[in-house]
Amino acid sequence: MIFGIAYAVGRYAGHEAAEEKPVVMTQEETQDAKKLKDRLDISTANANALEKRITAIQAGQRAPTTTYYVTAPTVERAATVVERQIREDSPTLPRAAREKSDRTVVTPIVKDKDGKDLPPTDQKVDVYKINLRKDHRIKAGASIIDGKALMSIGYEQGRFEALAHFDGARCKGATVMYNVAEW
Repeated sequence: MIFGIAYAVGRYAGHEAAEEKPVVMTQEETQDAKKLKDRLDISTANANALEKRITAIQAGQRAPTTTYYVTAPTVERAATVVERQIREDSPTLPRAAREKSDRTVVTPIVKDKDGKDLPPTDQKVDVYKINLRKDHRIKAGASIIDGKALMSIGYEQGRFEALAHFDGARCKGATVMYNVAEW
C-alpha cells in the first residue's frame, strides 16, 4: 500500500510538471521574488534563488544558450508569439526553447541593467527554462539487518531523511539521517 501511495504521488508530481505552461512576465516581475513565487507557484527559497539568477542574466553576466528571431510589431507581441510557440511545441523553435522544464518564463526585455529604456532595436525576449530544486523525495529500497532482508521506504526533505524498515506488513525499525554536507 505504501508503495502504491508513493507511486501515485510521484506520478501526480511528474504529470503536473509535464503540463506546465509558459508564463509571460514583465522584466520588473522577474526581479521580484514575491511575484516569481506567486506567478510560478514555487517555494520562497526557489523564488529567491531564481530572482538572483534572472537579475544576473538580465545584467549581462551570462550569455544566452541560443538566439532566435521573431518578427512582431512590439517586443510584448513577440513575447506572446514565443509563449504560444513554446506552448504548442512549435518545431520552428530552437531546441533550447523546446526543452522540458519545471517552469518556463517568457520576458520582454525593454530596459537595460541600469533601468533605462532600451531603443526598440535593442529590445528582446528572454526565455528562462527553470528546473526547481526538488525538496521532497520518496525513496524505496532494501536493507539487510542481522542477515535478514527488509523492505525500506523513506522520505527526504532538504537535509532530513527518515526510513522505515518492514518485514512483510510489520515495521521492524526506523532510521533517521541528516545530511551534514551538500554540494
